[in-house]
Amino acid sequence: MKKVHNILHICETLDSATKYSDRCCDELVAAGAIDKLLTLIRSASRSIPDQQVSKHALSTLRHLARYPQMADELIDTKGSIQTIFWELLRNKEEAYFIASDVLKKICNSHKGVETVRKLPALVKRLQALVEELTRKANIEKRNAKGQNGKEKSERRLKEANELLKLITSR
Repeated sequence: MKKVHNILHICETLDSATKYSDRCCDELVAAGAIDKLLTLIRSASRSIPDQQVSKHALSTLRHLARYPQMADELIDTKGSIQTIFWELLRNKEEAYFIASDVLKKICNSHKGVETVRKLPALVKRLQALVEELTRKANIEKRNAKGQNGKEKSERRLKEANELLKLITSR
């Protein structure tokens, strides 16, 4: 537990530092942090502390992906797209939106879209997710369920639709 706490603290610090500093982002990429962050995300379990670590690691990748040259580095890192897609597909909370944001930033470049298109199984899973979320949103519209659940489902559907359009429209 103590190790997870230390890793969480480091990931929170990286997340904060990369949020405001492009120089920090440059140095992280130069030091090979992308691969380390992806490994950390892949190794995270479903426990709450591990999910917090994963969320901050994803957020750090989101900050790196803001810059085109670093987004290219992320795209070129083996297994990066699959790892980020996996986080999108397995999360329902905040990490879902962070993973979606990273993928949208990657798909803002032609290289990113082409790389994602080379993974048809993931695109197909995204299409299935959009269909599932559409069904869920329609059911929630008919039922007088809690407004909060409905808003989350609609927001997740909107994110998935935007990402799917980026991938398929170019």
